[in-house]
Amino acid sequence: MKDTLIQFWRSRAPRERLVLAGGPALLILAVLYAYVWLPMQREVAQLRLALPPLREQARQLQQDAAEVGRLKALPAVSREAGNLARVVEQRAIAAGQLERIESITPQGVGQVRVVLPQVGVEAWIALLGELQAGDGVHVESIRIQAGDETGMVSVDAVLAGGG
Repeated sequence: MKDTLIQFWRSRAPRERLVLAGGPALLILAVLYAYVWLPMQREVAQLRLALPPLREQARQLQQDAAEVGRLKALPAVSREAGNLARVVEQRAIAAGQLERIESITPQGVGQVRVVLPQVGVEAWIALLGELQAGDGVHVESIRIQAGDETGMVSVDAVLAGGG
């Protein structure tokens, strides 16, 4: 068999030998291009499109992790309603809203009821933001009614301590 192949090869003209050797080589290159190179290029293009949203998600996760770390480092509000009432009162004093508060009444374990007959919407939102960000206080229930003046509301809220 080997002798037959050698005889066949030697009996071919140099151009024929080139075609017989180059044809399979070109076929192998074409198959590699079609089944290896092109699919890899498609994947690279898809990954390039997917990368910016993934980077944005990673950036957002890092910000969220930093926020979690910041919030964990904050002192927790005691579950006692009396302490929570003092925290709300101190934040209201700092925000200049103490005179707007009609009452701060302990409701149960770690809850207080805060009544403000007339307060500015922005002032109320700012006070809530400070309580939530600084002290871990959150709103359990709230009733807000439009006030007599533009931008003023009446608030009756039950706040609960963090933890």
